Amino acid sequence: MKYIGEEIYNAIPNRKPFMILDTLEVDDDKAFSELKLAEDEWFFQCHYPGNPILPLTLLVESMTQTFSSIFLNKTTDKTEIPVISSIGPLKMKEGAAPGDVIRLEAILDSFKRGIAKGSCRAFKNELEQPIMEIDIVEVLPSLMVRIG
Repeated sequence: MKYIGEEIYNAIPNRKPFMILDTLEVDDDKAFSELKLAEDEWFFQCHYPGNPILPLTLLVESMTQTFSSIFLNKTTDKTEIPVISSIGPLKMKEGAAPGDVIRLEAILDSFKRGIAKGSCRAFKNELEQPIMEIDIVEVLPSLMVRIG
């Protein structure tokens, strides 16, 4: 399913200003999203004036949102908030600035007992090599099976 703009609110519980995805496409075990970094984005005003770059935390947040959409698509409650359990290793190779288009690709490796494991890669403009890669583990507290 493909979502554009505020339609993304139907797929994930995140909202602006931290939901900066422009498009989101969710398949069974993969999701793809895109961020078009306009010069007037709120975060470029403070990070850094005169040399604006996309904050790493917002790129990671966008990656986790893209990843979350895959397993939230498999649940009936799309409003439950996924909790990040672990991220890493994080491999950052290049930054992003106003005018860049960031393409995100997330892959769900497993989703069992409320625990989702997978990875996400970020690509800039037409580059074929990722500018950032992370492994992600997220949980849905209501589905977690408590052991012990």
